[in-house]
Amino acid sequence: MFRSCLHTQRTGLVSDHRGMTAIELLAALSIVAILSAMAIPAFRDFLQNNRAAEQSNALVGALALARNEAVTRGIPVSVCASTDGASCDAVGGLFTFWTPGWIVFTDAAGTLGTVDDAAVPPDTVLRVLPALSGDATLASNTNFVSYTPSGFLSGGQVSFMLAVPDCTGDQNRQIVINPQGRATLSHVACGT
Repeated sequence: MFRSCLHTQRTGLVSDHRGMTAIELLAALSIVAILSAMAIPAFRDFLQNNRAAEQSNALVGALALARNEAVTRGIPVSVCASTDGASCDAVGGLFTFWTPGWIVFTDAAGTLGTVDDAAVPPDTVLRVLPALSGDATLASNTNFVSYTPSGFLSGGQVSFMLAVPDCTGDQNRQIVINPQGRATLSHVACGT
């Protein structure tokens, strides 16, 4: 008797399962499509914002390294736009593009803002940072930034503009270095 009771329960469970109707399937797919349509643009903006933050923070980090090394070593240390990772790029008109990358180097002898191998002591490249990814552009009003042994800039205020492709909202970044050597980072509206 116990056996027949179990058999009845099992067959009752199996016979109660059924599949989805076409209308239920279409309703579920339309809900998924609506949620995806809302989530994908927000996710794209999230990724672009994170990429812009990563790229601007790489520059701010290089500037902080140069300033710290200048104070620690007691000699000028510079950061310059560099395509080859060994020498500084030439000034290019009104703006210099730092998109191909930049280097941090000691700048104690020779011409300020250039890596002088023949100088005594020779300038040493401390760090090489690669080109920006994702078609972003980084431009500045100078091709190099140099810090004195006191941590101050050896020139006037310097500014950088990071422009991201397909920008929305305020995803662009501006980095400004004041004469005291401090870098500030701010969000900038697209198209500015």
